[in-house]
Amino acid sequence: MSFRSPSLLALSLLLALAGCSESGGDESSSEATTTEADAPTSASEPAYSQFEDYPGEELLYTDGREEYRLRVKPVETAWLTELAGRPAQMGSHYLAVYVVATGEQADRGVEEAYLNAFSVGLRFGSGDDCNRDALGARDESMEEICHDMATMVTYLEDVPYEDWGTYGWTESTLGGSPLDAGATVAGVAAFTVPDDFEVTSAIEFCGGGESVLMEWDNCVTVPAPTEERS
Repeated sequence: MSFRSPSLLALSLLLALAGCSESGGDESSSEATTTEADAPTSASEPAYSQFEDYPGEELLYTDGREEYRLRVKPVETAWLTELAGRPAQMGSHYLAVYVVATGEQADRGVEEAYLNAFSVGLRFGSGDDCNRDALGARDESMEEICHDMATMVTYLEDVPYEDWGTYGWTESTLGGSPLDAGATVAGVAAFTVPDDFEVTSAIEFCGGGESVLMEWDNCVTVPAPTEERS
């Protein structure tokens, strides 16, 4: 009959426990690593950075000035009750058009980049339905299907796409800001739309072209807001 000393038994027990602990630790670590690797990537906002990355059609915006030429692309729209600290009128919402802009030539900047509320328009319908005469007059049918110039525009700023909905936009009141060559900036043009007006036809975003007056011939299609008016 053999006997082991208490110290030897204790040492054996400690070694056995240590082995179990290491084995369990490796298993837990392995499981954690596998879980992280296999976890699906959460849905996130698209990673846009350059003008060309953003979806949508573009137009050349000049605000009636030959030396001022911006490529402008409306990206998405939303119904808002307030923008830049300015609430929409009672019984209406802002139809906000989020745009990106860059200089026409990639190798040179723009001295003063801006949007002019009087040369940015939105229309519902298309073709001759929304044409204006040289004096800017409109007939009764236009009142029902067209919207005029923007209620307000914001300054063009370097704001990441994922921050557009929470950013504290500032209403543009005078002038703009320098735009470096190849740089992309974002802004918002807001249009007051009555709550009882149903957006059922195509929406077009229009920008001032060679003429100071809006001729409604420099337009691109924009997507309608996907959410309901709150």
